[in-house]
Amino acid sequence: MADSVVTSLLQNLFDLLKEEANFLAGVEDKVKSLHDELSFIDIFLEDSAEKRKDKTVNEVVRQIRDVAYEAEDMIDRFIHNVAKHRRTSAIRRMLRLPSTTLMIRNVGKKIEGIKEKIEEIYKNGERYGIERVEASGKAVEEEAMHRRRREVEEDDVVGFFHDSTTLIKQLTEGDLKLDAISIIGMGGLGKTTLARKIYNNLLVMRHFNCHVWVCVSQDFRIRELLLQILKELGLGMGVEDMSEKSEYELKEILFRSLQGRRFLVVMDDIWRAEVWDEVKSMFPDNSNGSRILITSRNKEVALYASQTPPYYLPFLNENESWELFRKKVFRGGTCPPELETLGRQIAKGCRGLPLSIVVLAGRLAKMDKSLHIWSKGVGDVTSFLNSNEDTTICQKILSLSYTDLPRHLKPCFLYLGIYPEDFEIPVSQLINLWIAEDFIQRTGNRLPEDDAEMYLEELIDRSLIQVARRRRIDGGVKTCRIHDLLREFCISESAEEKFLEVHPGYEHLSTNNSRRLSIQGNTRRYLSSNLHVPKNVRSVFFFDTADISYDDCVTWKWLEENFKLLRVIDYAPVSVVPKSVKTFIHLRYLRIDGHNLVFPDSVCNLTNLVTLYANGVGGSNRYLPKGIFKLQRLRHLYLSDHRWSLPWNSKGVLWNLQVLSSLAINYDPKNHRFLVVPEKFPNVRELVMFIDRPSTLEAEHEEGSFPSLHHLAHLETLEIQNCGMLAGYSNSIPSTVTKLDLHSVERVKACVAELGKLPNLRILKLSGDESYEYVSIHVIAHSFPQLQFFKLRGLRIEEWKKETSAMPRLTHLVFIHCRTFTSVPELLSSTTLQYVKVVKSPRFARMLRNIPGEVGFELIIDDGGIPDDY
Repeated sequence: MADSVVTSLLQNLFDLLKEEANFLAGVEDKVKSLHDELSFIDIFLEDSAEKRKDKTVNEVVRQIRDVAYEAEDMIDRFIHNVAKHRRTSAIRRMLRLPSTTLMIRNVGKKIEGIKEKIEEIYKNGERYGIERVEASGKAVEEEAMHRRRREVEEDDVVGFFHDSTTLIKQLTEGDLKLDAISIIGMGGLGKTTLARKIYNNLLVMRHFNCHVWVCVSQDFRIRELLLQILKELGLGMGVEDMSEKSEYELKEILFRSLQGRRFLVVMDDIWRAEVWDEVKSMFPDNSNGSRILITSRNKEVALYASQTPPYYLPFLNENESWELFRKKVFRGGTCPPELETLGRQIAKGCRGLPLSIVVLAGRLAKMDKSLHIWSKGVGDVTSFLNSNEDTTICQKILSLSYTDLPRHLKPCFLYLGIYPEDFEIPVSQLINLWIAEDFIQRTGNRLPEDDAEMYLEELIDRSLIQVARRRRIDGGVKTCRIHDLLREFCISESAEEKFLEVHPGYEHLSTNNSRRLSIQGNTRRYLSSNLHVPKNVRSVFFFDTADISYDDCVTWKWLEENFKLLRVIDYAPVSVVPKSVKTFIHLRYLRIDGHNLVFPDSVCNLTNLVTLYANGVGGSNRYLPKGIFKLQRLRHLYLSDHRWSLPWNSKGVLWNLQVLSSLAINYDPKNHRFLVVPEKFPNVRELVMFIDRPSTLEAEHEEGSFPSLHHLAHLETLEIQNCGMLAGYSNSIPSTVTKLDLHSVERVKACVAELGKLPNLRILKLSGDESYEYVSIHVIAHSFPQLQFFKLRGLRIEEWKKETSAMPRLTHLVFIHCRTFTSVPELLSSTTLQYVKVVKSPRFARMLRNIPGEVGFELIIDDGGIPDDY
C-alpha cells in the first residue's frame, strides 16, 4: 500500500512542520525537502496506477513503499523522542542538550539517506524505461481471464429461476421506450451466467428481432467495442474497410443498422459509469421496447445508465449450492449417500458463491471421492480452495474489483482482513478505525465520519462489502461483513504489501514486518511464545482474549516490551490502565476491557488520541482524569459503564468531540440541580447520558433541575437513561435532534407534549415500567411534524388519541410490552403508516387482529424477540 503510506506520511510531515517547528531547528529544511520529494512520489504513484501489472513498475513501487515506511519510522521515532524529552524537567533537558543536538543531527542524516534512496529509485526508473512501460499485455491477459471465467461460470446453470423470470419480464414488458436493465453483484456470483441464460431464452429470442452480446471489461476501448457489435450484427464483412473508419462513422453505421429494429444488447462486465456516456448515443430509441442488459459489480453504473432500479443478484441458498456442487463433481451422476452430508457441508462453506463452488467441485472431481479426501474440505473451505495453483482463478477474478478501486478506497478495503471469518463488523467501530489510521482524506469542512460513511457505501456499491444489518428508517448500515474469499484476498494482498498480518494461532510465525497485526488464535500462547515480533507494527488487534485474566496485565506488558510507535490498540483486557500508557504518544485509537477499570492521569498525555473505548465496570474513582480536556483531538469517547463522570471543574473544552457515551449526570444537592456543562463538548453529535439520581431525592427538587442542552447546536442523537420523575429534560432538548431515546420515563403525558414541539425529530423511543401510573395521551395538531419511527416499550397507556394533522410522516410503529390499551390507538389511523410490530403484548395483538377490514400497513406479531434494527 505504497499509495496510502505516502499520502499518510505527507500529512504527518505537514503536521510535524506546523506543530514542532521550534524543536526542528537545524533539520526543518531537511524535513520540508523530504516532504517535497514525497509529494513528487505521490504523483508518480497516481500516474503509474494503470501500469501496476508490469513487473518493473511493481518493483519500483515496492521500493517506494519500503522507503516510505522507513521515513515514517524515522519521523515517528523522532516525535516519540521529542515527547520523551519534553516530559523531563528543565534541568535534565539542559543536561541532555548534547544528546538532543546529536539526535537532531541523526535525523538530518537519516533524511539525507532516505532522499538518496529516492534518487536511486528515480535513476533505476530511467535506466529500465519506466516511463515507456505500456500495459501491452493487459488486454491479452484480461481476455484470457474472461475466457477462463466464462468456462467457470457457464459450465453449469443452477438456480436463477426466479431471477431470470423477473428480468425476462422487465425486458419483454413495460414501457416501449428504450431502457437499460442492470444485474449487479459480487465477482463470481454468476451475473454473466444469468445474463447468458436470459439471452438464450426462447421467449427473449422471439421477442427481439436483433440480439447482440459484447464483453466490455476493465480495458474498455470504444473503437474495439463498436467493431465487435457490428460484427455481431452481421456487418463484419469488409472489416478492413470498417477498421479505417473513424469512431464517429462507426457509431453512425451502428445507429442506422439498429434504426427501426427491436433490439437487445447485452453489455457484460461494465466497470465505470463513464462507459455509458460513450455508448448511449449508439442506440436509437425506436419506442418499440428495445432493451440494453448490463452486468456490473458497481451499483453506480446501473444508477447512471437508467432510472430503473438495478437487480441485485443474491447468493445461492444451501440447496442451490449443493445442487451446483453435485452436478459439477459427479457430472450429472448421483452422489454416494455416505458423501452427501460432507458434500453439503463443503458446499455450504462456499457461502453461496457459485465461482468458489464450481472451482472447488472441479478440483474434487479430479480426486478420489472418499470420506478421507472430502473431510479435508470441511470447516476450512477457503484454505482448501486456495491450496492448488488451478484455483488461483478465484483470486484473479476477485482481484479485478480491487484493482479497479480508487487509491483512497484500497487501504479501507484491505483493512477488512483484520476481522475473523464470518465476523459481523460494527460499522461505527470500523469507521472510527479508518479515521484513526488516517485513511479518510480531508475534504474542506466535511466531517471525517461523513466521508467515511461515503467510503463504506462505495465499497458496498462495488459489491466488495455485504450489508449484514441496516437501520429500517434511514437505510444506514449498522453492521457489515465480507465474503470469505474476499477476506482471503485481503490477507494475501496485505501480506505482500506489508500492510496487515493475521495470526490465527500461535504457531504462525511473523516474518514480513507488517504494519498491522491481527491476533485471532490463542492469545496467551501467542504472547508467551518466542516469536519474531515485527517491531514497526502500528496497529494491534485482539479477537480471542478469553484465556487472558484481567488482573495479570500480560497483554499490556507484551505491548510495552515490543512496540513503541503504536497508533491502534483494539480490545486489550486490563484491570488497571498502567501509568506507562503515556509512552504510546502516537496512540489514536484505544479500546480496552476490564473490571474495576481505573484511568491514570497519564492517559491524558495521549494528545493524538481520537477514539477511546472503555468497556467494563468503572472502579471506585467514578471521574475521568482531570486532564481529559487536554485531549483536543478526541472525537469519540465510549464509556460502557454509566458511572463515569467528567471533571466539570477542570479547564478546557473538547472542541472536536463528536460522540460521548455513556456519561453519568450527577445530582448537586447544594444547588438542587443535575451537574452537566454542555459547553465542555459544544460540537457533539451523539450523546448518551445516565441520570444518576440519589434514592433520597425529593420530587419537588427535581422540578426544573435539569440543565439546558441548547448549547449543543450540532446534536443529532440523544439518549437519556433513568429519566424517572425528572422534569425539565424534555424541554431542554435542542431543536437539531433527529433521534431521541428516553428510558424509564414516568411523566409520559408531559413528556409527549413537550417532545411534539421538536421540529426535526424523526426517530423517537420511549420506555417506561409497567408499575407506573396509567395515562391517556392526546397529541395535538401539528405535533411531531417529521416523526417517522416511534417505539413504545413498557408504558401503561390506556388510550392514545391524536388530531389529524399530528405525526403526518409516521411510517413505522413498534409496541413492546404494551398491554394496557383499552382501544386501538389512533396512531394506527395514520395514512402514511407502513409497518407495525407488536412484541410480547398478547392482548393488544388480539385487538389489532380484530380490526375490521384491511389495514394499509404490514402487521407483525412477535411473542419472542426484540427488534434491534433501528
